[in-house]
Amino acid sequence: MSNTSTTRVDEVSQYYAPAKKLGTISVVLFWLNAVLSFVMPYSASTIGEEWSRVLQAIFLVLVLIYFSISQISSLYLVPRAELMRRKQLLSDSFGIPLSQDYTSLYYNNSYSPSVQRLGANTMENALFSKEIALRMLVRKRFVIFGYLFAWLLAFSLRHNNLELLTWITQLVFSGEILAEWLKLEILRFRHQRTYDELYSHFLHKLGQDSSRAIANVLNAFVSYEAAKSNAGILLSTHIPQIFKQKERKIDSETQNSQTIAVQSFGSF
Repeated sequence: MSNTSTTRVDEVSQYYAPAKKLGTISVVLFWLNAVLSFVMPYSASTIGEEWSRVLQAIFLVLVLIYFSISQISSLYLVPRAELMRRKQLLSDSFGIPLSQDYTSLYYNNSYSPSVQRLGANTMENALFSKEIALRMLVRKRFVIFGYLFAWLLAFSLRHNNLELLTWITQLVFSGEILAEWLKLEILRFRHQRTYDELYSHFLHKLGQDSSRAIANVLNAFVSYEAAKSNAGILLSTHIPQIFKQKERKIDSETQNSQTIAVQSFGSF
């Protein structure tokens, strides 16, 4: 893969676009279903039996659409995108094209194709991924604690409003809220651990051709890919301006770790 271009190119990103679009549609459908599930118990008395049955039919259709979209995204689109990204990572690391998609300047290190470049590339991925996940968690933590507070409040008043308690319980403990938050927390933790392991790997100046060095890099690579696969979460690409400052810090950390490694291994 050539790095002679001065413009950053990432053709692999095209595989993530359909999954992101379906993800947006899925979120909209989830909230529509949530609203309808709350309204339906009262629909017969407010809009009549006939319109209530229409509302129930709409709800059924939306649930089926939501389920279909979720399965298409999680079972096909996201795994396909991650597969192409993994091929791109290995292609860049070893200088052997595994796909027709072109990338340039996607990674910020000067290693020649080798296992050590795979380690540096994986470390960059883990570094950026953990920071993006942390930014996403700031909002998610605020939202989840708000929902939990509402649920506890409804639970304390359950003798007066059992329907509201049931609805909030269904909403909070669904896959779109609590489960997504927990998966993102675990994903951030695992990416942090991968980054720490690779930083330690370079810091302790292991020889590039030693069995231990190769095993450490491959273990970190597999751990990083397994964390993404288990979580099944697409990290946000809409980085706010405040993250641009963090990005400079991340680049600095990456360069520092690379300096340590270059001192150990020499220039390849």
